Amino acid sequence: MSDLVGTRAGELVAMNERALEARPWRKPGYRYRPVSIHDPACAAFWGQYPYAGWVHVQVDDIVVAMLMANDDGVALIYNAFGPDSYEAASVAAWVAVARECRQIADIGAFTGLYTLLAQKASPEAKVVTVEPNSASRARLHTNAVWNGCDRSRVAPYAVAAEIGTLPLFVPMGADLLDTGASLNRGSLVSRTEIVACAPVDAIMAQFDVTEPNLMKIDVEGLEEAALRGMPRCLHERPTLFLEVATGELLQRCHALLAPHGYRMWGIDDESLTMTPPVEANDVTAWFAEHGANRAALNYLCCAREDHLALARRGIDRVHALL
Repeated sequence: MSDLVGTRAGELVAMNERALEARPWRKPGYRYRPVSIHDPACAAFWGQYPYAGWVHVQVDDIVVAMLMANDDGVALIYNAFGPDSYEAASVAAWVAVARECRQIADIGAFTGLYTLLAQKASPEAKVVTVEPNSASRARLHTNAVWNGCDRSRVAPYAVAAEIGTLPLFVPMGADLLDTGASLNRGSLVSRTEIVACAPVDAIMAQFDVTEPNLMKIDVEGLEEAALRGMPRCLHERPTLFLEVATGELLQRCHALLAPHGYRMWGIDDESLTMTPPVEANDVTAWFAEHGANRAALNYLCCAREDHLALARRGIDRVHALL
């Protein structure tokens, strides 16, 4: 690097070398643990050791790379804390089920972690990736191209009840990619962009996904709207990974899914376990016990015993790492 001494490029190379050397998971004696993006250790490492480049991401035997410019919290966690670190139980279950699926959708994909893993887990699958945030979607596309995910299709939509356009509110500034962009206006908004929107069924039809096996839905409080816009998909009873933040929303989503034969389990990404199934006769009490003290919880929504067994096997795998 002698020819870069005194240049900005040389400074960035040195910055990256410091970050790579400081990664906790590469230190002798490091014990595996799952890490939340809200973990103080995550923020501390991010601030002290900025990094811009490709990140090694490994889940079970699947390896991909994700690009970051010290701006992607998902990639940051893998960079600092190693394999199987981000949303460890949810991601492990997703990969285990994806191996057996041929039509997959990642709705609210951010920079593409679930998409990349699904495409590598099932190379012949058709994977449709839905992300309305233009900045996140650009990074997602780069990640997909450089990981050879040629069968993945990126759809620039938000999910809504009707086809049209709506404002997307992005909380974070230009120097940070944000998982929290939403059609619901929050208390913090750094920018707004007008995005195309459509029901899930319409988006899937555009990409000829007629018999989906597996879908992740993370749409920042609009999960009920997503489910209401996918009656054709629900008729096929794909296994769903659904992020839900409140008990009221959980109750409404449960009411929409139960008639199709679904049961729901919370996925605990801290203890790397599954909760007992959501109780249909008292969702409020169930949520008070299992979900109330969390910012959000991922739910496995399943109508197939084989997929349930695969998801459990994936979670058991990462739990054994503790």
